Amino acid sequence: MSAARREQARAKKRAAERSRIKIPWRQVVFLLLVAAAGSVWCWDDGPALCHWSLAVSSALGLVVPALAISTAFKPEERRLGLGLLAVAVLLSRIGSFASPFLLPWGVAVVLVALVIGRTQALLYLLPLAGWAGPMLGGPPMLSALVGGAAIALVAARSRTGKDVLLAGLAGGAAAALAAAVFWPQSELIGIGAALVSGPIAAFIAWAEVPAVERITDRTSPITLVDLLNPSHPLLERLRAEAPGSYYHARDVAALAEAAARAVGANPVLAAVGGLYHDIGKVLRPHFFGENQAGPNPHEELTPTMSKVVLASHVKDGVELGRRYGLRGDVLQFVVTHHGTSVMRAFSEIGAKQGIPEDEFRYDSPLPDTKETAILMLADSVEAYSRGKSRDELPEIVERVIDDRRRDGQLDRSPLTLTDLARIKRAFAAALQGMTHRRTPGFPEPTETR
Repeated sequence: MSAARREQARAKKRAAERSRIKIPWRQVVFLLLVAAAGSVWCWDDGPALCHWSLAVSSALGLVVPALAISTAFKPEERRLGLGLLAVAVLLSRIGSFASPFLLPWGVAVVLVALVIGRTQALLYLLPLAGWAGPMLGGPPMLSALVGGAAIALVAARSRTGKDVLLAGLAGGAAAALAAAVFWPQSELIGIGAALVSGPIAAFIAWAEVPAVERITDRTSPITLVDLLNPSHPLLERLRAEAPGSYYHARDVAALAEAAARAVGANPVLAAVGGLYHDIGKVLRPHFFGENQAGPNPHEELTPTMSKVVLASHVKDGVELGRRYGLRGDVLQFVVTHHGTSVMRAFSEIGAKQGIPEDEFRYDSPLPDTKETAILMLADSVEAYSRGKSRDELPEIVERVIDDRRRDGQLDRSPLTLTDLARIKRAFAAALQGMTHRRTPGFPEPTETR
């Protein structure tokens, strides 16, 4: 079987695995038990057992829609979502003993919005509403539903811990307004309970962000912003030990961010990927041209050995990133930024020795998201455009991107031809800004004594 057919077979196998729905039965059973236990207690001048039919209807109202929604998500998303639903039920049940309107659904909603997405966070409100409706009645359920929707919409745009707390205030205010509609049934204590439910939920969610990132191996927007800080220990090490690679990465990050904005991808994630994609070069910086200030060590190596040394920065980068706490979504940029492209400089030397071009290809996965594909293109465009004149830049961008596409490096990416046209324009504009000319009429520097 040829390499192309083997690759097609692997692609079909992956597609079949994605299409097969795997129900996390352990999490479902756990959620059902939590929902039943949380539903069996009522408050009637003190804690008391509810009627069994009420407990069953509340538990099923939570589990059935939760299961229906979660099967459309990835396995780690399902586990997280079902676990957070259980947490939200327990916290809400404890809070409802003080007031039926004290329902901190925002704990689940904020974390899902930050790590998975706003749409998923809004969907997960439906199982909670299915649980609270029979258990607590319509007014508390509707108040919590309005507050949860508000906190999800605001939290999805959060970039700092302060933003999360502001989302909690917005959710609490929305819940309080909804509770006020049911006056006098809600009473003043109910409106107050709805008001504080949002900030309480947001504070708990903010404290749990690191744990959720570990569970899902994803980076929240809050941590992404922290990773952009030049004082991050890993960036400081890259700047000190491989300065050429650091400044290359900085320019690649700027290109990737501009292109991501142009096609509706995540610009913050693309910028972070650009900054960290070459961290593996820290271990052998002098083997990479941008860090060389003396003899070229490749002159003493065979082209095949040079290929092995250069390719190792991908694996080294993943291991180093894990030690510094980077999550899988950021490390994907390290893994895929070369794909299976050819090391041209060494393949040309190898061709003179009769070595096939494919021997000089990287053995890495191809990018399969918009952000990782953009990063691959930005990395190549920045390298080829370095030192070129402004007039040459559009042609370089066009040629590099078309070459990557013809070489099959974008075969797994979701980028369309329209996206590529927008990326080309974004790259050209950003590069023009990076290679700015001296202001006309500004005097040349003169030597001072």
